[in-house]
Amino acid sequence: MSHAKHSRRSFLNALSGLAATAALPRLSLPLAGQLAGLAALASQSSHAADTGGYKALVCLYMSGGSDTHNWVVPIDASGYAEYSIARGDLAIAADRLQAITVNGQGAGRGFGMPLELAALRQRYEAGQVGIVANVGPLQRPISKADFIAGVGLPSKLFSHNDQASTWQSLAPEGARSGWGGRLGDILMSANAQPVFTAVSAAGNAVFLTGSSVSQFQVGTEGPVTASAMNGGNVFYSSTVSAALRRSYGATSNDALQNEYSRVMQRSLSANTTLQSALANVTVPALPTTSIAMPGGGSSTFEKLSLSRQLRVVLQMIAANQALGMRRQVFMVSMGGFDTHAFQMRDQPAHMAQVSLAIDYFLSTLSTLGLQNNVTLFTASDFGRTLSSNGDGSDHGWGSHHFVAGGAVKGRQMYGRFPVTAVGTNDEVGSGRLLPSTSVSQLAASLAGWMGLSATEISYVLPNIANFSAGPALF
Repeated sequence: MSHAKHSRRSFLNALSGLAATAALPRLSLPLAGQLAGLAALASQSSHAADTGGYKALVCLYMSGGSDTHNWVVPIDASGYAEYSIARGDLAIAADRLQAITVNGQGAGRGFGMPLELAALRQRYEAGQVGIVANVGPLQRPISKADFIAGVGLPSKLFSHNDQASTWQSLAPEGARSGWGGRLGDILMSANAQPVFTAVSAAGNAVFLTGSSVSQFQVGTEGPVTASAMNGGNVFYSSTVSAALRRSYGATSNDALQNEYSRVMQRSLSANTTLQSALANVTVPALPTTSIAMPGGGSSTFEKLSLSRQLRVVLQMIAANQALGMRRQVFMVSMGGFDTHAFQMRDQPAHMAQVSLAIDYFLSTLSTLGLQNNVTLFTASDFGRTLSSNGDGSDHGWGSHHFVAGGAVKGRQMYGRFPVTAVGTNDEVGSGRLLPSTSVSQLAASLAGWMGLSATEISYVLPNIANFSAGPALF
C-alpha cells in the first residue's frame, strides 16, 4: 500500500475513534477532520481493514415501506391466531403459508412464508438466506415506555423521506453521507479503480454517498453517457460530440466550470474503462419467465427493472478482476411498496418479483463461482402497521429483512421475532412494532464481513457503541 493510501486509511481510523468517543456533530466528518488534526493521526492505534480477496455488498432497497408482516408469518396455532386478529383483512390464509425451519424463537413457535416467496424460501432452507427479525432505525435501545415519553427516538419517525434516509445514512433527510458510502471511504484504497467502489443501479442514493468516495451510477444496460457524447447528429449537427469533448478538456477562470469539466472527464474515462471490462464478461441471460404484475396483467422476468438492475450489478461483479476491484458496495431498488391501498391485490406480485430476483442473483453468482464473495440484503423505508386501514397498511417501524449469499449462515432467524399482536410491549400504537434489532447492528455485521475493524465500524456507524453485538450472520 502506498504511503498516501496508508495515511488516508489511518486518518479515517482516527476519525472513527473520535466520532465514537467525542461529542462531535453526528456524521459531520469534514468538521471532525478539521478538529482532529495531526494529534488524532498520532494517537490512532486501530488495525486497517482486511481487504484480501474480493467481496461485494448489495443493498436491495424496497422503496415505499414494505409490509413484511406478510413475508414471515407465525404459523403455530396461537401465533397465527394473534396474527390473524391483528391483521384482519390483510392476513394471509394459513393454507397459503409454507413452513420454514426456525430455532431459538421460543418453545412452540413456528413460522412460514407465503407461496409467492417459494423461490426465496427454498434458498432459505438450503442455507443461503437468513432472516433478521424486527429490524429498524434506533439511536439506542428503547422500551415502549421510552417511546411514550418521547425519549431517545430517531428523528422524524414514520416519514417516508426521513426514514428512507435514516435506514441508508442513520440520519433524517439532508444527511451528507450514507453508511454504504462510509464503507466505501475506508475500502476504496484497496481498489485499482476507486471510482467503482460504490455503485448505484438505482439512481442517486444517500446510502452510497461518502466523504471521500463518490457513487458511480449505471443504467440497466451499463454505463450511462450523455446522449450528445455518443456521436451522430444533434440538432442536425455532427460536430456536437467533438465540441463537447473539447470543452470538457478546456480550463477556465471559473472554478465551478473547472470542477464540472473535471467530473465529466472522470465520467468519460470511467465509462470507457467499464465498457471495456464488461465486454469481456459473460453473465447468464435473464429468464423469460412470465410473472404477474401489481394491479393485474403480466410481464416477463427479463423486462422487470429490478431484474435488469441486478444483472448489470452481476456484470460488474464478474468483471472484478479485470477492473482490479477488491471491495464494492452496490445498490438496486424496486418501488411500489407504499401499500396504503390495494395491498392484498398488489403485494403477491411484489413478493414474487423480489423472490425470483434474489433466486436469479444467487444462481448467477454460483455460475460465476462467486457465491461466497457477495452478500445481498434487503432494506426499506420502514415496516408497516399490523392493523389494516380497510384496504392496506400505514407507516410503521420494525420490519423483517433477508440477507442472502454463500457466506451467510442461512436457515436461521436472527434477533427476536415479536409477538404479532396489538397491545403488547412490542407494539407502540396503531400496530407499529418497536424494533428489537437496530439498522446499525445489522450494518455492523455486514461491515465486519467486508473486513472492517471495530474502530473502522465506529466511523461507518457512529452510534454502534450504544448497542450490543449485531446478528452473527457469518
